Amino acid sequence: LAENQLGLLTGQPGLRIAPADLRTLPLPPLPPAGLPSSLLEARPDLRQAEETLVSANARIGVAKAALFPSLSLTGNLGSESAALSNLFTGSAGVWSLGLAATMPIFDAGRNTARIDQATARQKQALANYQKAVQSAFKDVNDALVNLQGYREAEQAQDRRAKAADRTLELAQIRYDAGYAGFLEVLDAQRSANDAQLSLVGARQARLNSTVDVFKALGGGWKDEHAAGENRLAVSAAPAKASVK
Repeated sequence: LAENQLGLLTGQPGLRIAPADLRTLPLPPLPPAGLPSSLLEARPDLRQAEETLVSANARIGVAKAALFPSLSLTGNLGSESAALSNLFTGSAGVWSLGLAATMPIFDAGRNTARIDQATARQKQALANYQKAVQSAFKDVNDALVNLQGYREAEQAQDRRAKAADRTLELAQIRYDAGYAGFLEVLDAQRSANDAQLSLVGARQARLNSTVDVFKALGGGWKDEHAAGENRLAVSAAPAKASVK
């Protein structure tokens, strides 16, 4: 099922992946010290929230611009225009009827209501952006904590698997020498198999947690973000994630 799904996503019907041992996969790089928080700017959810906020700010400007009268200030030979001359001398009826298309300031409060509406949307967009930022930092923190925990768990399971293999080896030697029955060998084999399965599960959890770290960071990091000797390159990091 996984092969069929990958084949569909990659446009390769009938894709077949050769069987392999999960333990032979290279260990993913550990996040180096000193990664800047600006990496999070590449996250799609933050970029969407940011653009929504920018759009909401622009709507306020559009709504306010609708309140400003639009008319010709000058006429022939640099004199005042007829519209400007009659701006404050005409009656309200003349204003609203004759200049309705260019004088939207007298609209029974509709434009003022539009400004209030745009302002409310801007506040909502700002709150959503702040929430997205908080969620991004929480995602990074959770991912790093899980990565550390699964890495330590894998190391513990690796020690357990090596100890179980050594126990199996000694049980086989004792059986070959006639000092123990085959039941002892079977029991050691079962313990070794359980330890190997637990090790594979811990490795899988560590790989998944590494993917979560890359996702939380918005795609990973570049080598210039690494500090000291731990300078690792991850090409998946978008260009926007570079330190300014």
